[in-house]
Amino acid sequence: MAGTRSAGGPGEHGPVTGAGGLGAGTTIGEEGSGAQRAVGAQRGVDPPSSPGGPERQAFTAQAPERRSLGTKVAVVASAIGLIYGYDTGSISGALVFLESDYHLTTLWTSVITSIVVVGSLVGAAVGPRVANELGRRRAMLAVAFGFMAFAGLSALPLGLWWLTAVRLLLGVTVGLATVVAPVFISEFASEENRGRLGTAFQFFTCAGVIISLLTAWALSGTESWEAVLGLAAAPAGVVFLALLRFPDSPRWYAMRGMRERALETLRRLDPDADATTRLTAIEADLAESEHGRFREIFAKRYARPTFFVIAFGFAVQITGNNTILYFSPTIFAKAGFGDGADSILASTLVQVVAAVGVVLSMAVVDRWGRRPPLIVGTAAMVVGHTVMAFVFAQDRISTGTGYVATAAIGLFYLGFYFGIGSLIWVYTGEAFPARLRSVGAGALLLSDFAANLIATFAFPNVLAAFGGSTAFGAFALLSALALVFLYRMAPETKGRSLEEIRGYWDNKATWSSAG
Repeated sequence: MAGTRSAGGPGEHGPVTGAGGLGAGTTIGEEGSGAQRAVGAQRGVDPPSSPGGPERQAFTAQAPERRSLGTKVAVVASAIGLIYGYDTGSISGALVFLESDYHLTTLWTSVITSIVVVGSLVGAAVGPRVANELGRRRAMLAVAFGFMAFAGLSALPLGLWWLTAVRLLLGVTVGLATVVAPVFISEFASEENRGRLGTAFQFFTCAGVIISLLTAWALSGTESWEAVLGLAAAPAGVVFLALLRFPDSPRWYAMRGMRERALETLRRLDPDADATTRLTAIEADLAESEHGRFREIFAKRYARPTFFVIAFGFAVQITGNNTILYFSPTIFAKAGFGDGADSILASTLVQVVAAVGVVLSMAVVDRWGRRPPLIVGTAAMVVGHTVMAFVFAQDRISTGTGYVATAAIGLFYLGFYFGIGSLIWVYTGEAFPARLRSVGAGALLLSDFAANLIATFAFPNVLAAFGGSTAFGAFALLSALALVFLYRMAPETKGRSLEEIRGYWDNKATWSSAG
């Protein structure tokens, strides 16, 4: 997963995450007042000049560039997802070479992979405050610089303790990215393309994972884990330089009382709109926004949606999504692909299948509803894990079993991203009233990262001590429990208003007769 949103101060937003299952779907904390949405329809505000005059012509000539500012900013911010995905997936390919260079014990393998998750918890916890205090732009610059610096430093062969420390700091950057990047995107993207650009973050994240595995495959002849880990520094540097050209978001300027800067940026974003009216709507939204406290979601009234969201977040990672990503070349090597290059290529293939799952989910969720892809996808996860358990139970492991393992893990990822990996944020955005959405998302984030840490640390130890059959049998059981939980608790919310859905949770998970 690879991540999420968190609670904090005024104007705070929650992120949409990418790798690891917290996929794009709902952006929390968007300006939601009716006044603001109405403002988006206002057009035709001309500059103070006579029609056809030189000022008018200059203004018109600059308009296309200005109109594209929001898209440019959002695309550059989405590119952070590419680096995030690369850094998340790179360890899986690098492990193949690290194990031979450093003769890693099972404990060290667990530490090097899971330490990023520990750092992510810290980064996600401080992310909202960093975004509010430093500003969205400077927080994004810090994220890009962090990816550049720590990716480069991880390529220095200075020993396991050095690599562990650097990956801890890389994890902090990952946690910040999951919070800050979606906020930055949502506050610059227009109403017309906000959903598309928000989804772009997830797409870039999936692409980053695939590129990291292809890079490891291409470098398998050199066995250079240093290059696999360090190459992400280059695109991070490009994103850092690109971000220097952009302003901060109008909403952050308004939060800080910088009205002139906010107006200037709004005019650059859309010169045809009435910037003063838009700013007034933003300021009204900020003044009226109520931001809930974390403890409120544990009140009796919100007990059901809180349990649902926290358990959902836990299910996303405890069923093995990120864990399998981290260790996929090792898994495929043990399942029959003895050669490092072949095992890495098989890992790449199943990540391509994962991307297909995201696309399929986007295509059907508003036509079929939420529950069908959720239930079908989770059932596919159970089948995939069960087949893997049988693969490792065989007396003779061969290339043939390796092909079966590829199909089984491909089925797992297809089901995961068709169901819970893509729908988790849809349900989280619907479970709480507006003032508690970022708080609820923060609770999900903590649950998700905690499950990720448990699964990632435990998996290599279980694999070494009890074998792959037990490890994947445990994942199959946990996925089956997740299926039962979702079947019993996940409501069908297609076509329901947010008010109806809140009424459902208030009414002891029952739709009212009027609904």
